[in-house]
Formats: sequence, structure tokens, C-alpha cells
Amino acid sequence: MPVTPSVVSLALVSAVLWGVGPVFSKLGMERGGRSDRATLIVLAVGTATFTLGSLVRGWGGGDTLASVSGTALVAFALSGVFGTSLAWLLWFRGIDRVGASASNVVFYSQPLFAAVLAALALGERLTPGIGVGVVLIVAGVGLLSLSAGDGVGSWRTSALLYPLAAAILAAGSNVVSRFGFRISAVTPLEAATIKQTSALAVLVGYLLVSRRRLAGVDTPDLYFTGTGLVNAGALFALLVALDNGPVVVVSPLVGTSPLFTAAFAALLPGDVERVTRRTVASATLTVAGVTAIAVV
Repeated sequence: MPVTPSVVSLALVSAVLWGVGPVFSKLGMERGGRSDRATLIVLAVGTATFTLGSLVRGWGGGDTLASVSGTALVAFALSGVFGTSLAWLLWFRGIDRVGASASNVVFYSQPLFAAVLAALALGERLTPGIGVGVVLIVAGVGLLSLSAGDGVGSWRTSALLYPLAAAILAAGSNVVSRFGFRISAVTPLEAATIKQTSALAVLVGYLLVSRRRLAGVDTPDLYFTGTGLVNAGALFALLVALDNGPVVVVSPLVGTSPLFTAAFAALLPGDVERVTRRTVASATLTVAGVTAIAVV
């Protein structure tokens, strides 16, 4: 399938929106919020948004979730469970064990895994240009992640298995989503609804088993709600791109989101984020990678 400008544009729009989400979350955390509550609210808002959209579409005479084939339903449900809930939980565990910098460098290598998995499982063509682009993007994002020191002391190398597993699951999620689109006529809206609902169900189950106390409403929740709305837009753009383009192109482009997070965070009044030479080098590598993929 040829890569169209619209696929590249949608993937980059998704990256920008994924980049905005953490800024809202950061503002919420600075006001006393917690990561588990933030994740729950983000998934709940996304699920509510897509469910409402599916209902409106059904009332308007469009297809409903009842028309989705069983195979596609399972594919997107697994994508949500493994690529969202479990990947996020493993990622956060990695941050807790080895710190944000080391964990993020490993986690943000997911475009590399996505490209390899898509080539092996879906038979997508990994051209030299795409390969170079993937490596440049991973290097650029990794360099950006390393620029944030987290003050974490010694840790076992085996602890890196947490973010590594998270990266593989997140990468596999995109491959499974692409597979779901290829074997069925499911729409991106239906796919998003299934993914978010299944991810939310798993997260709620985890929180209940771990007996986390999440009752009440507080100021940080407003920021987490903003993250949920922005992430919903990012997920929808991602799925539309995957519905129309190969994983080997879409996933690396979406993987540039940390660069946008850094850019938006630097604009916050009184924020401690600074543009350094490492940030510029990261941006240069990432932009070069995007260019290499976009001109394929």
C-alpha cells in the first residue's frame, strides 16, 4: 500500500496530541495527583468519548458495534488490554524500579519493535529509508529521555525488562490493530471504543484487586480529564492512520510524541524545562527520521 500524505499527516497529528497529554498530566501531578488515578480518569474519559460517538453514529443510521465481527472484536480488545493497560502498568513499574530516564529510553524504542513485528507478522515492506528513519527517531527520542536526570540510585539490569516488555506490548498493539483493519470493515471509531473499553476494564480490575483508594473528586482531576480528551483525539488519529497506512510508517511517526511534549512543557510559565544542546540534537535526529520516512 502506497503511503499517502494524509497518512503521514494523521500520524504526526496523533504524535502532537500524544505530546500534549503528558503536559496536562504533569500539571495535575504538580497539584497532588497520582499516576494510578490519572490513568483511570484518562481511560474513563476516552471510553466515554468513544462510546458516546458510537451511540450517536448508531442513532444516525451508521454501523454499530453489534456489526463488528468476532475476530475483529477480539483483535482490538487484545490490543487494548495488552497495548494499553498492561503496557502502561509495566512502564510505570519500570519508572519506579529504574527511574524515568532509563525506563523511557527503553520504552520509547517501541517504533523499532513495531517495524520489525509488522514486517514479520504482516509482511509489510521495511525499506532502507524507513529503516534509517526508525533508527533516527528512536535515537532522537532516546537522547531526549536521557536529558532528564531522575536521581535514581543503583538498580538491577533485569529491572529494564519492565519497560522492555511495555515497549514490545505497545508495539504489538499497533500491529494487532492494523491486522484488525485488514481482516474486517471495522471503523476507527468502533476500534477505539473496543480498545478503550477493554483497557479500562482491566485497569479497574487491577485497582480493585490492589485495593487502591480512588474515591472523591479533586482539582488535579480536571487536568487528567484534559489528558483524556487529548489522548482520545490522539488515539483516533492513530487508528485512522493505521486503517489507511502501514505500521512501519505510522508507528515511528507517532513515536515522535516525546519531542512535542518537551516543546510544549518548555512553554509553560515557570516550568523548569529548558532547551539545551541535547534537546536540539534530539530534535535534529527526530526531524531527520521523520523526513526519511515521509519521503518514502
